[in-house]
Amino acid sequence: MARKQQSPRQRKAHCGQKRAQRFFGRTRIWTWETDREIGSDAQNAVAVTRTIKGWEPLEPKVANAVTRHRNSWIVCVRALCWDGAGTEWVEEEVRIMENQRLSEFNDLYHDLRARVLQAQRYDQVVDVGWIAGTWLKDPKDEELTLVDLGASSKARQLLWRQVDEDYQEERRRALAAA
Repeated sequence: MARKQQSPRQRKAHCGQKRAQRFFGRTRIWTWETDREIGSDAQNAVAVTRTIKGWEPLEPKVANAVTRHRNSWIVCVRALCWDGAGTEWVEEEVRIMENQRLSEFNDLYHDLRARVLQAQRYDQVVDVGWIAGTWLKDPKDEELTLVDLGASSKARQLLWRQVDEDYQEERRRALAAA
């Protein structure tokens, strides 16, 4: 008796987007406004991913790829505050973005930054920055507020005030041109 010949197995088409989402499923990227390249306006961003060894840094090329792919992000704009007497705290605004590119975050950053600064006295702000983390199932499982705050100092506060003046001037020009 002859066996019935089976047709070859059909495989699902490869989906690069889904693969990237799984690969970047536990990634964090952050920067502070005072953390800039000397002689330019480019901010230094730090990117890490969760592996079996813990949080490991990502190469800049890979970090840029994370920002270009659509992922689910929890975004936190935060202000490091200091009263000058040793008490530190973080003022924050958090938003959840699903299936978006982090590179499309710019407009949201301006809004969240303004809200954070409205909730805080200007003379107590040491620095402002953002941190974003990808998530797969539950966006509330990321505790991003206290990651890599750095040290509060008068020098950092003065540098941030200079950066903030430049930022405000840049925003005025952008809004006037629009």
